[in-house]
Amino acid sequence: MTDSPQPTHESQGVTFEQAFSERSDDTTIVDVDEPSQQVVLFQLSGQPFALPGHAVSEILKGDTPVYFVPGLPASTEGVIHLRGNIESLITLQPLLGLPDTNAEGMLLIVHTGEIRSAVRIDQLDDVCELPVSAFKTPPETLPSTLRPYVSALWQPSDEQRATALLDPDALFRAYQKGLG
Repeated sequence: MTDSPQPTHESQGVTFEQAFSERSDDTTIVDVDEPSQQVVLFQLSGQPFALPGHAVSEILKGDTPVYFVPGLPASTEGVIHLRGNIESLITLQPLLGLPDTNAEGMLLIVHTGEIRSAVRIDQLDDVCELPVSAFKTPPETLPSTLRPYVSALWQPSDEQRATALLDPDALFRAYQKGLG
């Protein structure tokens, strides 16, 4: 039998550096499937927001013709004609306590349960998958006008502003109640 080096044991006083150097050749990458959620990132009045991807079925150009309907609340811009269907077009700024920007922007077709409507946004930033662990509970310091409609916050880095993930069910319930 040949003499082979014996593995070093804790009882022999192995330092962290020694243990690390013995295993430093191990370059195995472990792929961990973390749950993720698709989100649509956008801007409203210069503020970053997001909606869950499952709630947004389409993204349309902002120059889609809008037809005014008398008697609608100020938060309802009018209606649009979308492949044979008439969809209401709402703006979120009045409900969220944000200033109106009058930007043509883009339209998101948002649906929850039985309700479906177009929502005007100022700017589309991205559609992406984010790990569920990246979403944080909204703090108590969130403005009271936003608190009922924000389900989570996502902040990609310390230098960037947090993005508020909006709850489409809460938004549409508020519009049904005539809020905004």
